[in-house]
Amino acid sequence: MKIGIQTWGSDGDINPFIALAAGLAKAGHTVTLAVTSVERKDYKQFADRLGFQLIEVSHIGRDDHDLILLADKMHAAADPLKQLDLIINDMFEPGVDAMYAAALSLCAENDLVIGHFLVHPLEAAAEKISKPYLTVTLNQSAIPSGYNSPMGIPYLGRWLNSLIWKLGMPILNRHIIPSINRLRKKEGLPKTRSFRPIWESPLGNLIAVSPKFCPPRPDWGINQLVCGFFRLPEEAHPWEMPDNLARFLAQGPAPVYITFGSMLGVLKDTRQLTDTTRLLVDAVQKAGCRAIIQSRWQEITDIPEHRDIFRINAVPHPKIFPHCAAVVHHGGAGTTQTATLFGCPSIVVTHIADQYYWARELKRLGVAPQPLDRRNLTAKQLSKKIRQVLDSPAMTERAQELGRKLRAENGVGRAVETIERLCTP
Repeated sequence: MKIGIQTWGSDGDINPFIALAAGLAKAGHTVTLAVTSVERKDYKQFADRLGFQLIEVSHIGRDDHDLILLADKMHAAADPLKQLDLIINDMFEPGVDAMYAAALSLCAENDLVIGHFLVHPLEAAAEKISKPYLTVTLNQSAIPSGYNSPMGIPYLGRWLNSLIWKLGMPILNRHIIPSINRLRKKEGLPKTRSFRPIWESPLGNLIAVSPKFCPPRPDWGINQLVCGFFRLPEEAHPWEMPDNLARFLAQGPAPVYITFGSMLGVLKDTRQLTDTTRLLVDAVQKAGCRAIIQSRWQEITDIPEHRDIFRINAVPHPKIFPHCAAVVHHGGAGTTQTATLFGCPSIVVTHIADQYYWARELKRLGVAPQPLDRRNLTAKQLSKKIRQVLDSPAMTERAQELGRKLRAENGVGRAVETIERLCTP
C-alpha cells in the first residue's frame, strides 16, 4: 500500500511516527511522513536512513524566539484547561492551513492515511476525499473509561470515574471543537458535536502505549486498539559513545541521568537556564551521587566543574539510559517510555499537560516516587527524591523487571499487522 502519515509536536509526538513509518516501510509499503515540528527540528536524517519519504510542513512561530515565548506562556499556565487552550489556539491553530494543504496531498497520493490524534486537518481531508483514515493516540488518558479517571483527578472507582467523564466531556468539547469546526465549516464539512470521532478514528485508533501502562478497557469501543510503544529501531541512532563519557561511566557507580527534555526550551534567557542547571547540580551534590546532566552547557559559564558530574548537551537516550541507575526527567511520553524500557526508576519533575499523567502511572507501577512540581522545586527536594530511589533496591528491581517485559513487546510490529488487517483491500 501507499500510506501517508501526518504528525505534529515535539520529539515525543514525532519519534513514534518515525518508528511507525520505518516499520511500515520495512514491511514493504511506500510511506510518506508529513511532520510539523514545534521545536523547529530537522528529521530528514531518519527518513534517509529508514527508507521512507519525509515532508516538513511549516513551523510554529516566525523564529526560535516566538517558540520560546509560547513555551514560556505554557509553563506559566498551571490550569490544565488553560494549557489545552494554549496548545490548540497558540501552537496548533497557526499551522492548520499548511497542515491541511499537506493533508490533501497525502490523501490524494496514498491509499490510506494515518494521523496523530490532534491533527484534525488530516481527518477533514480524508473525509472530504473519502480516504480510509486511522488515528494514533500517544496517551490514553483522554479516552473516557470507568477504569481510569481524567487527567489530574485521582482514581475514584468505576462509577464515579464514569460520572466525572460524563460531566467533563461538554467542558472538553467547548475547548477543543471550535478549532476543528472552523476548518470543517471552511471546507464545507458538517460540524462535529464531539472531538472524539476526530481524535479516535471509528475505523481504528492505534494506542501507542504498552499494555503494562494501558490494558485494554472493557468499556472501550472495538476501534480502540492497544499496540504497545512505538520504539525507534536501533539503526535510527548510529551513535558511538565519546571516550570521555565512557571513562566517566567506568570510574564509579552507575550515575543518575538528569534531563528536562523539551522543557529546557522554556528558559528564555541565560540566567533562567543557569539557575535551573545550578539547581540540578546542587541536588546531585546534596544527594552524594554521580550524575550526567543534560543542559545547554554552551550557554552557561559560572557553574564550576565537578568530578562526579558529566556535562552533556544531547545524547540518544536509548544509548545512555542502560548505563544509568535512575533518570530524573519531566515526565514526557518519550522519556518516560525510554527510561522504563531500559529498567531505570524515574524521578519525575512535572511541568505541564500529560506529564502529570505519566508521573502518576510510573508511581502506580512502583518505579517512581511521588512526583515533584517544577514551579516550586528546590535542590533539597530533588536530592531527597534521588536518594529515595537510589536507596530502594526493590524499586530498581521492579523497574528492571518492567523493562524486560517492555523490551519483549513489539508495538510497531503489532501496529503494522493491525493496519494491514484493517485496510488491505
